[in-house]
Amino acid sequence: MLRRALATGCLGLTLTSCMSEQTCPERQPNHQPASTASAWVEVTAPRDVSLLQAAARVVLPGDRQGVIRPIYRARIARFHVQAGDRVRVGQPVVDVVMPEVVVAAADYRGAHAQRHPDRAARQARAHARRGPRGRARRLRGRHPRRRGRAAGPHRRRHLARRRPRPARSRELLHKPEVTLTSDIDGVVRELHGRLGEVVEAGALPIAVIVGEGVPRVEARFLHAPPARTTMRFHAVDGSVWALKPEPLARTVEADDGAVVMWFEAEGDRLAAPGLRGTVEAFSDEAGVVQVPAGALQRAGDDLIVHRRRDGQTAAVPVELLMASGASALVRPKDPSQLVAGDRVAEDALAHQRATAGAGA
Repeated sequence: MLRRALATGCLGLTLTSCMSEQTCPERQPNHQPASTASAWVEVTAPRDVSLLQAAARVVLPGDRQGVIRPIYRARIARFHVQAGDRVRVGQPVVDVVMPEVVVAAADYRGAHAQRHPDRAARQARAHARRGPRGRARRLRGRHPRRRGRAAGPHRRRHLARRRPRPARSRELLHKPEVTLTSDIDGVVRELHGRLGEVVEAGALPIAVIVGEGVPRVEARFLHAPPARTTMRFHAVDGSVWALKPEPLARTVEADDGAVVMWFEAEGDRLAAPGLRGTVEAFSDEAGVVQVPAGALQRAGDDLIVHRRRDGQTAAVPVELLMASGASALVRPKDPSQLVAGDRVAEDALAHQRATAGAGA
């Protein structure tokens, strides 16, 4: 009962105090805009790293890179070099034993002896004379007869082109190791395998050799860079290369739409393949500026930004060159209407809603 009486008394006092116009203020209309106005940010020269950098690497023609890989199953018998050694063309790299090659050489020697019995007999007698007397006595009187007619000149030339040389096959039987040599001048970058290890044909190469040559830089951009830009390659070793502005070729990746370009370096320069770094694109045009991506707004067939200068706001038509993330590179259709140092609405839609609400 006490609470109900107190509530009734408070209500009566409130009604009594608002009976006169002097004590009851009038309700003011709400003139606040329907939406918060956009912030105004400064227009700058192109400087956004995410826009103007791309991952890159140095590539060389295939004749400046080589691999040492046996074409048959082989056992590693000896290494002649170590990783980091500089080698020349024809320099031995590794010795291997390939059983299939040795068996093929033995088969060839047997077939060659059957096709040329007189020559085989002469070689056997000469070898016996140089050897112990017992070997000569065992071979005395043994003259194998010619089996069949000798092949003609055309047939002999054909077989000579398709078969290993007799001297080479005889050497393989006495010394089965095969020496694999380098095909290029360069540096041994990688060595795989261990002494005595059996390497299967088509497995990892035993050695990888890289040489130096005139480099090309392969860069992968998320978006194609704008025209009339200066390209520089910043390598991980700290060197900076000026690149020719026009790419040699370009392609678009099907999975993510990235643009891959290949550039030539300015001047005479040699490099090894695989050097990594970044390609930076710098615009030499004074009219190209950087604005927030949210500052762009579609107005008919044009893109515009809302610019504020000397307290006045104006819509400036621009051409979009590249956009990535929160930034965009634009070129105003009238260079005098948008320059570095001007201020634009950071959120064009918020600015438009705020303007419309204030006008209402």
